[in-house]
Amino acid sequence: MKERVKVLLTRLKDACRQVPWIVDPWRALCRERMHRDYRRRREYYAGLIRDRGLVCRESEVVGQIRQRMADRGYSPTVRKPGEIHTFTFVPRRSWHPTLFPDLYELGPVSEFDYAAHGYRVSQFRTCGARGVRRRQEMNDMVLPALRKAHAERPVDWMFVYARGEEIQADVLRTVVDELGIPVVNMCFDDKQSWAGPVFGGQRTGQIDIASAFDLSWTSSRMACDWYLAEGARPIYLPEGFDRNAYRPLPVDRDIPVSFIGAGYGCRPPIVRYLRRNKIPIRVYGSLWNTRWVSFDEQVEIFNRSQINLGIGGILTSEELTNVKGRDFEVPATGGGLYLTTFNPDLAQHFDIGREIVCYRTRDEMVELIRHYLAHPEEAREIARRGRQRCLAEHRWLHRYARVCRILGILPAETAGAEPDLRLAEQPPTEYGEPDRLTARSA
Repeated sequence: MKERVKVLLTRLKDACRQVPWIVDPWRALCRERMHRDYRRRREYYAGLIRDRGLVCRESEVVGQIRQRMADRGYSPTVRKPGEIHTFTFVPRRSWHPTLFPDLYELGPVSEFDYAAHGYRVSQFRTCGARGVRRRQEMNDMVLPALRKAHAERPVDWMFVYARGEEIQADVLRTVVDELGIPVVNMCFDDKQSWAGPVFGGQRTGQIDIASAFDLSWTSSRMACDWYLAEGARPIYLPEGFDRNAYRPLPVDRDIPVSFIGAGYGCRPPIVRYLRRNKIPIRVYGSLWNTRWVSFDEQVEIFNRSQINLGIGGILTSEELTNVKGRDFEVPATGGGLYLTTFNPDLAQHFDIGREIVCYRTRDEMVELIRHYLAHPEEAREIARRGRQRCLAEHRWLHRYARVCRILGILPAETAGAEPDLRLAEQPPTEYGEPDRLTARSA
């Protein structure tokens, strides 16, 4: 009976999301609350950084990371590409499997996948005391798995993609104290999930676990100050893409404009606005009253679309933006032009207007869509250049190589300088077989 009521309530909630006069006032309230909370957090940390005289400079953070490892007596073994042993704390769910192919190019990978052991993050945060116990049970499995992997072949680094609701800070400290190996975390949602409620003695975001890591990888330059103020060592790096998954396909470009993603937050009002202005957009994903599309179908849709629309806002806000995985996956596919929200962080990684196209307002979005639908050859050329940029700079392999250079696992070729680690210069084929990682001088 309880499950039936739960299902009915979920259906009612989903139905209400489709009724603008019901849900739009709620969205506006949520947006204002999110803006208020974000600005309060931003100003709080700006004050801390100013009062302490701190400035987040990457060169200094790299020095702090290396000094921290040296202080505990750990000296990394320099490896060649293909020899690095990675231990991962990454559940293989959602899009996460695309993280692994490039990790395996670095070398052997020992995976701790809590989802494979029957644990789900939703169990932890919704089941009260039982959820806390379940998380403890899962965390108790991590160290034995790591010790076993390390005994069979020395682990060079531990790569974590998790929040405070999943992994406990004391587990991370034990790894560092007992084995000494570098521990790295990756987070792409700091702007909206930095703190969170207290769960089992620590908050669900990054705030209470960040200082336990040697290196915190964040996709928000703004959040670097937050990490620094909390005693962590942040490096700004955006998402990447899996070249094996996101690739050109020999299909007709028969979809004028597409958007793939769940219909929540600021997205439904944007789509309604486009349709009122006669933009022929197709949407795919949950909460749109359309069918779910598989991963392979998503890649096909990217290829079939003349324009792939990105919405860079966070939850209900169109003003607050963050770099997203789609910002690299879609251009890497080499299908239709990628049009997304302008974001100063994203502008660090593409030549806007030549490799991807960005809008600041809904009016600009409509105007750009109309322009590129009327000029398909120009759109195709931008898409081609975007794919070339992604292959050259934005694979997950590039991100991992950067982290391993910082940790001292991959070598510098010139004494006293950061190594220039690049992919072998092989002309990419149309369907993009993976390259191998090689080290060479500039």
